This record gives sequence, structure tokens and C-alpha cells, in this order.
Amino acid sequence: MAESESVKERAYNYEQQYHGCGQCTLLALQEFLGLEDELTFKAASSLCGGLAFSGNTCGALTAGVMVLSMKYGRASIDEGLASLVKGMLPAYRLVKWFEGEFGTTACREISGIQMDEETMKAITAVPEAMEAALSPELIDKASEVVSKTAEKVAQIVNEEG
Repeated sequence: MAESESVKERAYNYEQQYHGCGQCTLLALQEFLGLEDELTFKAASSLCGGLAFSGNTCGALTAGVMVLSMKYGRASIDEGLASLVKGMLPAYRLVKWFEGEFGTTACREISGIQMDEETMKAITAVPEAMEAALSPELIDKASEVVSKTAEKVAQIVNEEG
């Protein structure tokens, strides 16, 4: 990542240009922390729209928790419960901050996205329809959420060490 561009700016710019709040948050943080991993990036593909446009938990928040888990989480299943829980406090801090910042963790409440299966099938059949459905206001709101979340994750990492 260019030194002149903060993680917040990088995440914002990715969302503005490419969309997909989970991947945009994740990639900016992966680059910032030197945790680039193609498979993890790919795994975040369906986080947008509150987990595959279901409107549930915000994809930017989910990606932020993923990054904190990449940094502090259990590396091997046989490390046991103690190793599992040591990474939970940073993730908990992010979730509580997010709720306070945006009033909810639900994408549908933050973005106003209300997707049903019929619409999802239509968008999947014609991907260009998704781009056409994205209003500038929605992109701006998503960019704000993505950039603030990336910035908060970076702050938590700096505080946790």
C-alpha cells in the first residue's frame, strides 16, 4: 500500500471503484498489515449486502472481524479453547464500536438494502444489473462504512500490538 494513502482511504477508494464491502475492507487491511492471502480474499466474496445480500450482518464488519482473527486468532485447532478466546476481545471491541457508530450491525438497516430471492436470481443471471442498481448514495454510504471500519480495525491492531 502506498505510504501516502491510509488504510481508511484505501478501503474507501476500493469501495468506490470496485464495490463489495467485505472484500474492500479486507483487502485494504490485508495490505496494511501485510496479511495478503488470495484464498482469504476470495472467501470474502459473498460478504457484501449483509452476507450475500441477505441484509444481515454488515460485510465490512464481518471482514474486520476476519482480519482481527487473522492477526490474533487461534492458528491450529489443537491449541484449545484458551487460544481461541484470546482473539475475541479485539473482535468484541470492533463489534461494540460498530454498533455505536452505525446504530446496528445489520446491513439492511444501514444501507436500506431489501433483497428477495427473485431479485437475487435476476441479478445473478445478469451481473450488469447489479452495477445499474447501485445508486451513488448507496455507494457513498457503503464507502463510509468500509473506510471507518478499516480505520477502526487498524486502530485496534495498533492498540493491541
